[in-house]
Amino acid sequence: MTREIVVLSPDALGYKDRGKMKWMGMMLSDHAEALKRQKKETISKEILPKEKQPIEQISTLLFQSYAHKKPLAIQLDTIQDGKYLPDIQGFIIGFNDKTLYIKQRDHSIQSVSLDAIRHVEWINSAVWYEKYDAQRKKRDK
Repeated sequence: MTREIVVLSPDALGYKDRGKMKWMGMMLSDHAEALKRQKKETISKEILPKEKQPIEQISTLLFQSYAHKKPLAIQLDTIQDGKYLPDIQGFIIGFNDKTLYIKQRDHSIQSVSLDAIRHVEWINSAVWYEKYDAQRKKRDK
């Protein structure tokens, strides 16, 4: 008489392990809390107005950023809730009439009207690209 060994696995019985899925709820709430905390810190910082630059100087810096892919910080002449908005950081990838297109660190593209710019200044390229490359490498993995 032969003896038959039957091995039943949870998968064979219809059980589906959700693996990482069961942890997603906990990670999402922690992530949401971290984002709220970061936003609160950003909002609570008082952003001081920078010197209003003439349009010629702004245009020169913007063109150099476009031609050499050099990152810059742009402060808009916009006040929201009594505070200036945080600087837009990135490099110019294109323009159309009086609209500029800025590629930011997270690879998003933001459009800005030339008339809305208050101040433009250079960002340390080595630091900016180091962070930019680190984010790209992390995303590509």
